[in-house]
Amino acid sequence: MLQQVWMILLGAFVGALLVFPVRLICSMLLKRRGQEMAMARRQTILLASCLAVSGGVIAWRAGVSLLALYLFLLLVAAACVAYIDASVRLIPNELVLSVIALSALFGVLGVTRFQIWSSLLGLVVSFVVFFLPSLLKQKIGAGDVKFAAAMGFALGLTNSLYAIACMGALVLVYLVVERMLSLPTTLKTMIPMGPFLAAALVIVSVL
Repeated sequence: MLQQVWMILLGAFVGALLVFPVRLICSMLLKRRGQEMAMARRQTILLASCLAVSGGVIAWRAGVSLLALYLFLLLVAAACVAYIDASVRLIPNELVLSVIALSALFGVLGVTRFQIWSSLLGLVVSFVVFFLPSLLKQKIGAGDVKFAAAMGFALGLTNSLYAIACMGALVLVYLVVERMLSLPTTLKTMIPMGPFLAAALVIVSVL
């Protein structure tokens, strides 16, 4: 029991440290697009806290293993997606491809349960679920559609459906809180889906 507690604390510590590579990657990706990163101290603390919690859960579920390495790398990619999309309404293609590459690499190595047909079906289904609303002029960006497809590939068909449901629940909670706090953002403006997709990807992957 004590050993498990120490493992969780170590995972939380490692997760919190990931805020530094996340900031670096975000800065590099934004500079390539002619933009500067302006992460306030409060945002940094919030991001580090979320990464710490995620790291603790990863350590609890996977311990010290290649699976834990995969989940931490996936966490970095997801955190970058969440921050950049929330900041500038953009999901870089590099992050989309990194999720696909990580899931394929660790799947081929046998670290994760990987079935190519399930992954391809997950990719197609997730793409269609997000692409169709965009055709109907709903507030869904092209980056959201591409990242949803990458999420579907990483999770496979069944888990991608769980992730879509999880994302929907997170968006619903956000809208309820937004309404309660009378925040200025409404459904008439584009809600960045990246943070919700990224959170759903991590939650379903870890659990």
